[in-house]
Order: sequence, then C-alpha cells, then structure tokens
Amino acid sequence: MPQPGNALGRRADASPILSARVLLEVCPPAVKDRDKAYAVLRQSFSCYNAFHAVSVPDLQDASEFKRQRDRVPSEEFAGWLRHLTGKPLGLYKVSVSCNKEEFLAWLERVAKLDCGDIFLVGADSSETIHGEECLDLPTAARLAHEKGFTCGGIIIPTRRTQFAARPASLDEGVRVLTKIRDHGLKFFSTQILYESEWMCCFLFDLVRSMDTKEVPKIFLTFSPFVCREDIAFARNTLGVYIPADAERLLNGARSMREASISSLLGVWERISSFARDIGFPQDQLGVNVEYLDSRNPRNVDAAFELAEEFGRILHRR
Repeated sequence: MPQPGNALGRRADASPILSARVLLEVCPPAVKDRDKAYAVLRQSFSCYNAFHAVSVPDLQDASEFKRQRDRVPSEEFAGWLRHLTGKPLGLYKVSVSCNKEEFLAWLERVAKLDCGDIFLVGADSSETIHGEECLDLPTAARLAHEKGFTCGGIIIPTRRTQFAARPASLDEGVRVLTKIRDHGLKFFSTQILYESEWMCCFLFDLVRSMDTKEVPKIFLTFSPFVCREDIAFARNTLGVYIPADAERLLNGARSMREASISSLLGVWERISSFARDIGFPQDQLGVNVEYLDSRNPRNVDAAFELAEEFGRILHRR
C-alpha cells in the first residue's frame, strides 16, 4: 500500500496535524440522514475556512451510545469531504473494533485519501471484555507506524480511579505518558471541555513529568450547545463534566448558542494562560471544535462559527 512517508509525497515527520492549531471535527452522519447532513455541511464549508485541518471520528454507536444505527463509514465520509475542502485530514480509529487484517485494510483506504495522521482510541473501559483478535492500542500504533502514519490519541482529564482533594488527573497522566514514550503517540485531542480546572491540573501533571521537548501536541475539544438537549446528551451519554454554574448560565441565556461560544472562549483563555504560566509550549496547544448533532443546522453552524473564531485567534504566522 502507499505509505504517507513516501508514496504520498510526505515526509514521515511532516504531519499536518502537528503543525495545525485549529481542528474542526466533522461527524459521519447516519445513512438515513445523509442527504440532509451533507447539504448542511456544504453550506457551512462554503462559509467558513479559518480552521487548519479536519478530523473525522470513528463513532461506535452500539458500544458508545448503546444504540443501533447504520452510519456512513468514516473513510467514505472523509472521501466525500475531500470534495469540499483541501484541508488536511486526521481520522480516528477505535482499535478494539477490528482485528489486525481489518485494521491494515483500513490504513490502506485511509492512505489513499492522502491522510497520514490518525487518532487511535483504545477500549472505553478497562472492565470491557473484547475478543482475542481485537487490536489493543499499542499493537495498532506499531502497525500504523510501520506503514508511515503519525499517530495520536485522546485525553480524558477527568479520568481517575480514586477521589482526590483536587481534581487531579494523575491516572490519565500516567496513561498518556505511556502512550507517548512507549507507543510513539505525538498528538492528542481531549474530551469535550466546559471548565478549565481539570485540564489545568492535567497540564501541570504533564509538565512536571516531562522534558519540554517531549510535550505532545494537545487539542482542547470544545462543542457549542444550542439547546437543552445538547446539554443532556453531552452529560448523560458522552460523560462531559458541565459545572452547575455553567449550565445555569446557558439555560438562562437569551441565546444559548452565543452564551456557549462566549463561555468556551473563556475556558480556552483560562487554560491557555495557565499553560503559558507553567511553561507549556504555546505552539503545542490547539483546539478541536466539534458539533453534537449533524441533523441540526444550528448545531453544525455554531461549531463552524467557533472554529472560525479560533482560527482568527490562533492564526498561524
């Protein structure tokens, strides 16, 4: 198969994701909603372009959302996106959803999209039992590296196994250090953030544990809410931590969309200022903006608007 490091004409160390500051995460729609979702995306891509790269998640409806849904495959959707934008692509892959042969076939299809950056996601819980042939993240990372891909992962700063006096992230910090040092992951996106303290603690733990040259690229994930259903879905299904005062502010606002965007810009400012104060390299901190409902034009447009604003804030010089 063509490899991103050679046949696609890209040096193995020249990752577009590593040089980006603003990612726009665009979700593959359900097959039954494809026409409507594609129309909404055509409109949004025609209006906004300040983001630097596009990421495509690997949604696991049965395991993640506890539902059955026939969804457009991520690589097929990414191929369709190629007709809308020339921005670099980064695709997610849940490694435990496939075996070695299936993963290698997926890598081949992704390489044909001129995509050499992938986000690898492991099991959603250490208690989940998977088949013997399912790939764990270390094996998936090794196989991808052998094919010339640059690999990243995800960070959930609230994940820990024991209560702590402060919102510490030591358990997740250890996991991320292992992924960086042992498995060669270079960049990470986070869980959706609606407050700053948990992530600041995680960054502090990371800076204390690493040399500055080791620090990975981290994309803080933000998703603007436009209705009460967004809040309920984010909290109850995705496990997003939404502080009570933030929820009251959003529910009491005349425009939840505008209040949400303003709140998220404030979260970014607090985290980025803290990162600067503790010596976290500023060019290693970016944002990943996503929407929750591909069927809702207001939801999609709000995410594009926020990505556009971050594109202006983090304009690459």
